[in-house]
Amino acid sequence: MKIQIILFSLLSITIQCGLFLPAQKTDPNALAALLLLQPGSSFLSRPCAPYTASSPTGIYAADTVVSAPGSTGYGYDDSYCAVNGVRGLGLDNGSIDVYTMPATGSSAYMTLRWAGKRIVNGSGDDFIVYENPFQVSGSSSNIFLEALIVEVSADNAVWCGFGPNYTFAPETTFSSNPANWLNFAGLKPALYHQELNFLNAANTFTPSQGGGDFFDLANIVTDAGCTAGIANNIKDTNSLNAARGFLYLRLTAATARTNADSGQPFPQNSNAAGGGPDIDGVMARYSAVE
Repeated sequence: MKIQIILFSLLSITIQCGLFLPAQKTDPNALAALLLLQPGSSFLSRPCAPYTASSPTGIYAADTVVSAPGSTGYGYDDSYCAVNGVRGLGLDNGSIDVYTMPATGSSAYMTLRWAGKRIVNGSGDDFIVYENPFQVSGSSSNIFLEALIVEVSADNAVWCGFGPNYTFAPETTFSSNPANWLNFAGLKPALYHQELNFLNAANTFTPSQGGGDFFDLANIVTDAGCTAGIANNIKDTNSLNAARGFLYLRLTAATARTNADSGQPFPQNSNAAGGGPDIDGVMARYSAVE
């Protein structure tokens, strides 16, 4: 959870500049953050509630929370924050328009879907997960990150993933270099902001333009639960296959899962201020009617 750090940074900027909001920071999320610090503010209960999602033509935002057992419905524990639009704040700032899930335990996940749609495999990357990592001291190899494991399902029962692999040694020690977190989300800063940096579909799916973590259904891997037949249906590009693609997407805090290589949970960022990953949203670009 990075919210406390981000709020402190925004407040420090405000005090130093002698302004309520700097001219270059007229962001509704920054305003929400500052109001959150004021006694009696409505943002104390539902900071994300005033916002709704919109997407570029040809892009579809996950719009339904199927399950979020860690959600309380208040503050940044409100799962609605994950489906009310993506509002990234660039390379060096983390969004505060996010749902903060627990870092460990059986509630450290959330399941999303696209109402009335199947997300299907197309050319190139198929969907983007937006968390709120940010660069430390302007370094792309030093990221304040909280990793996520990404899985998809056709039935909300059998899950297929992308083979996440943590490569830092020793594997029980945390690395802030995203290069050590292969096939995880929560690694790349979010640049897309639906009010301040609204992009077309092509630019949204250009990493240097919209940011976020990209996933291609062609890279689904099989395991004991995800059989070859299930994986092949998810990967299938044949429009005549009504069962192709997936309906449900699950995001799980990596720190709540055991790393098979070490036998221990994936390591946690010691600088995280309690809580787990902060979910800003998910957007996909290929869909079929459910």
